[in-house]
Amino acid sequence: MTEKNGVQSVERIFGIIEALAAHPGGAGLQQLAADTGLAKSTAHRLLASLVGLGYAMQDADNGRYRLTLKMFELSSGIVNSMDIMSVAKLHLERLAQRTGEAVHLVIRDGKDIVYLYKTESGPMRMASRVGLRSPLYCTGVGKAILAGLPEQEVDEVWRHSTPKKLTGRTITDLPTLKLQLAEVRACGYAIDDEENELGIRCVAVAIPGPGGRPEGAFSISGLAPYMSDERIRRVARLALETRDDIVRDMGLPVTGGTR
Repeated sequence: MTEKNGVQSVERIFGIIEALAAHPGGAGLQQLAADTGLAKSTAHRLLASLVGLGYAMQDADNGRYRLTLKMFELSSGIVNSMDIMSVAKLHLERLAQRTGEAVHLVIRDGKDIVYLYKTESGPMRMASRVGLRSPLYCTGVGKAILAGLPEQEVDEVWRHSTPKKLTGRTITDLPTLKLQLAEVRACGYAIDDEENELGIRCVAVAIPGPGGRPEGAFSISGLAPYMSDERIRRVARLALETRDDIVRDMGLPVTGGTR
């Protein structure tokens, strides 16, 4: 009987995990209980366990639950099996060789991005690392992703962020951020102008998934004195070409963009 109860508990908690995965924007207790066929009290108990272990979080404003990226962080050894990673890695390695700069690949997790991959071609060493979490609003990759989201969702991300000056250049007001996002949409790429790390400028491009919605992005980062505006434009052209190559290899239509 104990073994049977244990199996049932495992099945129920994975049912909750799968239900949460089906609602990346979050879901309430009643919805999750309905999706899993569990009593609300049982669903609440399992959700409390997942929150306590760090695999889920509850939004303080609306009470909704959603998964965190702890599962990814726990299983980072198998990240190469992810489609975006397996497709993008070769292209990003080639981009790092062509530019001689550091290249990063990230995915979005709520109001943040999490680093999936990093390669450094030159002597420069950055503070970034695989598994690191950073805000969307102050990173080139984050702004590239935000530029592809509806305005209402950008507002939602901002509302749940805690904008602060990481450097003297960090944007901490929404109107200024929205002006930058309009520029990103116009030119096809974002710039981090020493906003996340002093002395570092980067060019970032979003990677559209099915339906064109950006959930990932990559960047090329270099020392600010060498990343002049003219060089940024040259690097951006290479980044956009690389983006198109990745999208083709993922079997998705290339919608174009400024080259």
